[in-house]
Amino acid sequence: MSRAMAPGVPDVPDSAASAEAATTERPTLFAAFKTLHRFEVGPIYLFVLLWGMLVAAQKPSDLWSAAALLALFINGLSLFSGFVLNNYSDYPIDRRSKLKGYVADAVERVGLRKTLAMYWIEQALTVAAAAIVSVLLDNWLFVLVKLSGIVAGILYNAEPMRMKRRGIWNPVMLSIRFGLVPGMIAYFAVHDGTIGAGGWMLLAGATLLSFSRGFWNSVSDTDEDRAENILTPSVLHGPRAAMSGAVLSLLPACALIAVGLWVLLGPLYALVGVAGPVGATVYRYLLLRRVDDDRGAIELLSSPVRRIDARWSKATYWTISLVGLAHVVIAT
Repeated sequence: MSRAMAPGVPDVPDSAASAEAATTERPTLFAAFKTLHRFEVGPIYLFVLLWGMLVAAQKPSDLWSAAALLALFINGLSLFSGFVLNNYSDYPIDRRSKLKGYVADAVERVGLRKTLAMYWIEQALTVAAAAIVSVLLDNWLFVLVKLSGIVAGILYNAEPMRMKRRGIWNPVMLSIRFGLVPGMIAYFAVHDGTIGAGGWMLLAGATLLSFSRGFWNSVSDTDEDRAENILTPSVLHGPRAAMSGAVLSLLPACALIAVGLWVLLGPLYALVGVAGPVGATVYRYLLLRRVDDDRGAIELLSSPVRRIDARWSKATYWTISLVGLAHVVIAT
């Protein structure tokens, strides 16, 4: 199949593809499958998928009910399948990139049409699982939440909407895909399809964590995104302004998480659970203080501080999840 026949993907010059193919070894089908799904990030996102379940559970058995296990399946497959769509949509860009050429190789190994078909098959499985949970809980809102995640992924990746290119809509779509939807799916599954005031506050705070990360993570890719006319917050407003926006959006996130945990679990759990988000806020504020201009912002967030920063990103969800688990264990 020619590249021009792939739906929704612009054509890539044959000369560029031929040159790349001549310098890289063709991946195996299994290796391409792993690359497209980015399985290596599973441990990083584990608590993003789990936190809602852990804070909503009232007893340990809630965590291995049929609805809970299906919710984990839905969140996990939705996450990895979302990377497939992203890699499919970014294929022309990755083909031109020296760093991401291996991802384009994986798309070519599977085939453009088959890559897109794989995404839709996997999403169909998650919708079917969501329908089963809705039957178990007698609440079809579960399916609507799942469908909203699919819509957000399409809006983020697909032309002509391509919200990835549209400034603040980039982090808005990310916050829905990685904050709101997985949090609601996990929470609903162990809370009989309902959510109270404390749960909504906690969910809003967790969604803002992902919103903030959309600003922050755009900084290191500023030059590449500008070259491809991808108007992320960093390209549109400047890297240092994007860093400031990320830190500012973390402040209400911390407040909402603290209050939500207090309402759901109590003051001690709230104090421990909000430690991760507060630590990430302080660390990123200190990094912002070290930056004098936009070029300095890009260089700083492309330096080894990224490893420490990544640990703080993980800690934001880890502490929430761990206090939820501790509450379940201690309460029983």
